[in-house]
Amino acid sequence: MLIVRALKKILKKTLNLFGLDIIRINNEIKNINFNELLKQKIPNNPIIFDVGGNQGQSIEKFKKIFNKPIIHSFEPIQSEFKKMQAKFKNDSDVFLNNFALGDKEEIKEFNITAKSANSSFNKIKNNTAWLKKRQEENFSKSKSFVTKKEKVKINTIDNYCNEKKINKIDLLKIDTQGYEDKVLEGSVNCFKNNNISAVVTEIMFDNVYDKYFSFSDIEKHILPFNFRMVGIDLSNNNLFSGLVFFADVYYFNKKNYKL
Repeated sequence: MLIVRALKKILKKTLNLFGLDIIRINNEIKNINFNELLKQKIPNNPIIFDVGGNQGQSIEKFKKIFNKPIIHSFEPIQSEFKKMQAKFKNDSDVFLNNFALGDKEEIKEFNITAKSANSSFNKIKNNTAWLKKRQEENFSKSKSFVTKKEKVKINTIDNYCNEKKINKIDLLKIDTQGYEDKVLEGSVNCFKNNNISAVVTEIMFDNVYDKYFSFSDIEKHILPFNFRMVGIDLSNNNLFSGLVFFADVYYFNKKNYKL
């Protein structure tokens, strides 16, 4: 035992010469991925709002993570909505809605792109590296990445919850290509009544659209209602390496999770 201690001291001194040190690992510190985080913290049979359903990718993900989740999904593009219907038409725990969510009830022009997941109420900026790459992937450079524009219906989360008599949302996921703040504005009563427990929202930081976000654009809508950021999934991207700089940001209600 004495020999082991002496060797540790010698090793420690040697490492210190190179600016290094030895520390004991804290066994209480565990690295978990974001799917595991949601599984650990969100209760069984959660009520989930999937805002920006596209073709149902998030529905499939949540059904793998959780035991019998009840999912309300919202997708304004008719063609993508029909694909979701084909996948989940026999699933009584999935409720599909062919309209968008925002800050008020209205009809608004929606920019539908060649890659449907990039469709947005916001205009795509011209002459960016991202746009040039997407045009090469989907069309010749001479053709527009925005294939058409449609008038789509917008409702609010507050209205929807009142209509469906929903008094809790265990997880609110928002991926709306720069319309996330409007979705949160339309949820203010649910936040005031402490009906939302967790939020996962995408934030776009770069110049793909004519609008981009800072954290304050999201947090001003939820931090006053006892929410705290608990994680950021950057997927190793940044403004200088790659074509898109975005993050999925995780917020939990401090009252519900005792943060």
